Amino acid sequence: MSTNDNWISYIIERGERLAEWRGKQQEMKRLAEQSIYIRVGGGQFRAVSVHPDNPCGRLESKEGGKVIGGTKRLDTALKNASEAAPADKSRPGNGKPEHVVQAGLIHHALRHDMLLNSRFRKFDKFFDELIFITDELKAGDIRADIIALGGKGGRYFPVFIELKSIRSFDRVVKQLKEVREIMAEEAARVPFIDMLARATGIPARSIVFDECKLLVAWPETRSGSEKASASAAVSRTGYERVKGHLLIGQFERPDSPRDGFNSVIHFCSEA
Repeated sequence: MSTNDNWISYIIERGERLAEWRGKQQEMKRLAEQSIYIRVGGGQFRAVSVHPDNPCGRLESKEGGKVIGGTKRLDTALKNASEAAPADKSRPGNGKPEHVVQAGLIHHALRHDMLLNSRFRKFDKFFDELIFITDELKAGDIRADIIALGGKGGRYFPVFIELKSIRSFDRVVKQLKEVREIMAEEAARVPFIDMLARATGIPARSIVFDECKLLVAWPETRSGSEKASASAAVSRTGYERVKGHLLIGQFERPDSPRDGFNSVIHFCSEA
């Protein structure tokens, strides 16, 4: 089996697990009230924290403080979550704002029927809906902190969300270029779209990969003046596929979590 076959198998399996996860959304909403999220991986489910003091961090059991790991069964993951100590018991203290934002977006989606719309301000031009799919996707060269499904005028498309603490386009533009090249092949595109469909219930025929977006969000400048140029980033030779697909957003620098989370993304620019 080739490397390409390996990641396609991973995407297929993740789609199966996301479909199972989708059937338990009311339980996921209940867990979110305790700042707990059942993360879906390619081969397992794992209960993790989405508390602002322990963003996307590990959970421990109430008895003995054992770290809660992954499991192939969703019902076991739900049982583990119900037996977990408070989500903020473990406090990594690494101070990474992008982790707080990621946890906040997931927490919001779980409590609002998987919709992220209200956390993305002034993005109406690009989507009417933004549906949370999954996080921490790592399938070959396809990687994203959050995968969402954008909707505009009845058409849907993948949105790859990258949350960064460093204001640099170099890696993310290269990443989008690689994803566009991979998905040019139907053998790769079909299972990926099927994963999105299974996770949301949106028919695969309504999902168009060619309209995909890479949404990069990073802390606002301390001066309030944006100097990074998205247009310049995609104008380099060899990056023709990227043009028309890159969105830039900003979030406040969270000196400390306010109102639970600093996870509102404000539109900045497009390219």
